[in-house]
Amino acid sequence: MRFLAVLTVLFGVLVTGVATAGAQVDGLSYAEDTVFTITEDGVQVVTEAVMTNTSRERRSGNTIYYSYFDTYIVIVPIGAEDLRITSRGSTLSSTGEAVDEDFEIRTVRLPSELRSGQSRSFTVSYTLPRGEIRDDGLFFSNPAFHAFPLWSFSDPGTGSLLLRVPEEADLNEFGGLLRRTGLNDDYIEWAPRDFARPEDLFAYVTVTVDDELEATTFSVAGQSIELHSWPGDAAWATFAKETISVGLPELESLIGLPIPDQDTLEITESVTPYFYGYGGWYNPADTSIEIGNELDQTVMMHELTHAWFNRDLFVERWVSEGLAEEYTWRAMNELGWDLERLPGIPNTQSPAATPLLGWGRNGVGGVSDETFLAQEAYGYDTAWYVMHELYNLLDRDGMQQVIAAADAHTTAYPGDDETELTNKPNDWRRLFDLAAMHVDAEDEAKIEALFVDYVLGESHIEQLERRREVRDRYDQFVSQDLAWRIPDDLRSALEAWRFDTAVALLDDAEAVQDRYRDVADATASANLELSNAARARYEQSEPDYAGALDMLNQQVQSMADVEAVRAIVERERTSEERWGLGDNSLISFSLGAEAAFAIDDVEQIAAARSGVDVTLVRAAAVGAERILWAKIGAGASVMLVLFAGVVVVRSRRATSSSEPSIDDVRLAA
Repeated sequence: MRFLAVLTVLFGVLVTGVATAGAQVDGLSYAEDTVFTITEDGVQVVTEAVMTNTSRERRSGNTIYYSYFDTYIVIVPIGAEDLRITSRGSTLSSTGEAVDEDFEIRTVRLPSELRSGQSRSFTVSYTLPRGEIRDDGLFFSNPAFHAFPLWSFSDPGTGSLLLRVPEEADLNEFGGLLRRTGLNDDYIEWAPRDFARPEDLFAYVTVTVDDELEATTFSVAGQSIELHSWPGDAAWATFAKETISVGLPELESLIGLPIPDQDTLEITESVTPYFYGYGGWYNPADTSIEIGNELDQTVMMHELTHAWFNRDLFVERWVSEGLAEEYTWRAMNELGWDLERLPGIPNTQSPAATPLLGWGRNGVGGVSDETFLAQEAYGYDTAWYVMHELYNLLDRDGMQQVIAAADAHTTAYPGDDETELTNKPNDWRRLFDLAAMHVDAEDEAKIEALFVDYVLGESHIEQLERRREVRDRYDQFVSQDLAWRIPDDLRSALEAWRFDTAVALLDDAEAVQDRYRDVADATASANLELSNAARARYEQSEPDYAGALDMLNQQVQSMADVEAVRAIVERERTSEERWGLGDNSLISFSLGAEAAFAIDDVEQIAAARSGVDVTLVRAAAVGAERILWAKIGAGASVMLVLFAGVVVVRSRRATSSSEPSIDDVRLAA
């Protein structure tokens, strides 16, 4: 900041001035108490100073030698209003000489010499310059906004500095050197945290008095906009309204989402962001934009994009800033407005280069820090370059889908429901996963190269390489012929980039599916209907891979039992079994076993197996008895015939009155 250089020059003037009042001059002590007060008429500065000649008189013979000062120097801003320098009730005149474009030295001739051991007090009062609305001066002041430095030329260990700000105003301090000391007469008072060395105090403050801002309210694309401009700056208010009225609808069309829901988007004219090295900033906490007073369409459009692109969408700064730059450029291109150059290929060998993932938070550092400014410039350009290349790979629709998925927090690894939500943060991993969903393998490799070259450090590059390995296996897994639901825990592990867990789950899932294929092939060959019991355990919200394998193993055993029943039913019967069964069939047992297999009813299969065995055993017993009786019955028939023959013979013999011969008996038999 130029202010630092200015004060350095001023202190140099004071230190080298031998016969002038000021800090750290030999033989002179100087203490001042300075109060800066924000008023309706501007910033009032009042300094109560005391200068003391600390030299001693020296006597040599009859001669007394002494040192004296006959001038007093006051350093004030050029253009200060109502400057008054008084001492002991008298107003002193002064002459000025510019130090630079902002400060001048006012030289005051003392009413009398300030001799050794003497002190004199002074009061210096003035109003800070009001400045021009659009220039780069250190001072600016209007009823609604004040911007100015704080300083003191008091000797080390002396004096004080106080800033008094109306209670209703907002203070922003560049440097973090002040602390609130109290509330006095509706003014909040601030003082340096450390004032031991006043010359080290380099503070710059801006003060906004909201009640004094001029408000303009209008609506664009259903969004209420409230502009707060400085009094008298109609040019900025007109510029802002025209830019927003045309630019906001174009951004909505390109981004594919309406501006995020907010009651009112407040946009306030300010130069505060300039002192941190920015043209403006968006505050998502209260959906407000504070933006510089320059009539810059690019800055206005960039800050409007932050209504979408902030930590509520993607948590990392480089993503938000890269998207803001890219969509600002594309919207302005569509509108035919003047465009900034596109970023070139980033120079990763630059001293300012750092992986985007490590790009510092905005507001860290200061605009006087050349390293910080260089890193900011590299970060913005590189983030824009990455997003520009990503947009070209995804095209307009693809980018809209990525942004919509991030906004809705839908998973990058959907199961049956494409609207399934995730609780994973929208970081660079989510961005990569969501982008990879919309490109082929060749373009995914290009996206990976962008991240490796410009976004990630070594440890994160290793994560990305590990993702590629596991994702290749995952893609092969989901492309296999089984149309089963992808396990929830596997998808969750991949989304969280827990790749070791994902590999272990892939092992489990593949083991179940491989076993299922074997069992399904075997049951199909056996003309059996395989149930979905194992699949159900596999597909439940908390997959039971071990239970699924146990079920498949049980189904293999059950299939063997069914085959055993079938074999028994279909084998050749013994004569006893045939005699015992008669016309009855055992097919009901095999049909029952098959039906029980289809519903994994192990008990019914066992019952069929036991039943067919028991039935055959009983049939064999019954058959054996029947055969025995059949044999006995056949023997009884022979005896009956023999007996009948004997009766016939005897009857004949009675008629013939003679006994039959043995041959007759045989013949009868």
